[in-house]
This record gives sequence, structure tokens and C-alpha cells, in this order.
Amino acid sequence: MGRLYCFLIAVLFVASNGIAQNINGKWNGQMQGPNGTMNLVFNFKTAGDSLTGSVEGPMGELPITNGTIHGNTFSFQVTAGEMMISHQCTVMGDSISMKVPGMQEGEAMELTLKRVPAGETQSK
Repeated sequence: MGRLYCFLIAVLFVASNGIAQNINGKWNGQMQGPNGTMNLVFNFKTAGDSLTGSVEGPMGELPITNGTIHGNTFSFQVTAGEMMISHQCTVMGDSISMKVPGMQEGEAMELTLKRVPAGETQSK
């Protein structure tokens, strides 16, 4: 029984670590803003269950803070001016479903991020 328990813990660790490594890198997305569509580039960096990186958009490059990973979901915050913006994400292969609560009149905004192939740096 003890060996089975250790095996299951090891499998869970490897599986969660695989998802964390799967989100490393650049991801593109578009969000509707008050002035039209905004192109965003997210650069995710993982270490265990922690997430850091940056977001490039109309306000320049902003750091990702308070990032945590739980299985195939993760969350983080970005400070833009005086606003702290929370992001809730789910990894689905080479796409990420992202919700940004309270961005538009109390409603969550949703967007899908796509992985930027190696060698590319910007959204098209």
C-alpha cells in the first residue's frame, strides 16, 4: 500500500509539472477594449507551481505577479496603472482559455491565447 501511495504521488507530481512546463513561452491573444481590439503577448515562465513572466500590450510590457498553477488551471495578476487585473486560465493543449473578471461593467471578459511558434515574437 505504501509503494502504491508513493507511486501515485510521483505520477501527480510529474503530471502537474508537465502542464507547468507546457505553458512556458509566448502566447498571443486579442481583447476588445474601449478603443477597439488590443493585441496582447503573454510570456509565461514557470517554476514548480509558481508563474511569472510579462504581458506586452498597448501599455507596454507589464510584469505578471502572484502567479500560481493548480493542475491544468493557473491564475495571475497584472498591475496596469492603478488597476490590479486578475486572470484565470485553463490550459487546453496549444491554447489557453482566459477569463478576466470585472473588466467590462462587472462582466468577465474571455479570450483564447494561442502558442507562438518558436522563432516568432509577435501576433499577426
